[in-house]
Amino acid sequence: MTYKTIKYEKAGRLGTITLNRPEVLNALNGEMLEEITVAVRELATDKEVVVAVLNSACDKGFSSGIDVAYVKDMDSWGARGMGQLLHETFGTCRFIGKPIIASIHGLCLGAGLELALSCDILIASEDARFGLPNINVGIPAIVEAAILPAAIGIFGTKELCYTGEFWDVRRADKFNLLNSIVPREELEKETLKWAEKIASKSPKALETQKDIINKWMTTDLEAAIDFSVNTVGLNWATRDQKEGMGAFVEKRKARFTGE
Repeated sequence: MTYKTIKYEKAGRLGTITLNRPEVLNALNGEMLEEITVAVRELATDKEVVVAVLNSACDKGFSSGIDVAYVKDMDSWGARGMGQLLHETFGTCRFIGKPIIASIHGLCLGAGLELALSCDILIASEDARFGLPNINVGIPAIVEAAILPAAIGIFGTKELCYTGEFWDVRRADKFNLLNSIVPREELEKETLKWAEKIASKSPKALETQKDIINKWMTTDLEAAIDFSVNTVGLNWATRDQKEGMGAFVEKRKARFTGE
């Protein structure tokens, strides 16, 4: 597929989706959301890709959020449809069987923050800023902002949602939003380091683990534990499980194939 608003590239076990509407700071419109969804589904079915990176081609930041010019004149049904499209795109990122690393610099706002929250690892440069300024234009935060209470706690969530103010990386880190913070010039290198670390693991185990974590988030405690136990039982039948434990016993590096 030829993409207009993003770039999708693959190098070995790594797939990279780059937001590419720099003229509007990667503001998310319908076309961009649909292209992100297609690219995520493409890497989901690519057996060579183990881990993905989501980054930005815009010098000013990751994403400014929803494209206000695109949505401002929508009627109620149009707004509802847009919310559903946002959730479809973000949900595709959340439930794909491969880890996604969000590599963030500059502004990461509104729906852009929700997109980042839909990823598995968040790495930010020191100039990154996070916020939900939706309230400043008269609308509440919706869809994957619902992840925030579990991610950063209820009071941090209320602060972001009620004030519309931006957090710098220090405040974001205080609320455990980020996995790593580095100088801007080291962001790409740090992201690649994380990607290589994750890509060295068993693809089947990573897929299983992500599925288990999602169940931890979306079901009650006993159901989540029961799912975990049963899923690990199935994972025990994979070649990767036998290879991983065999390599441990034999004191050698495991050679995972995703089987």
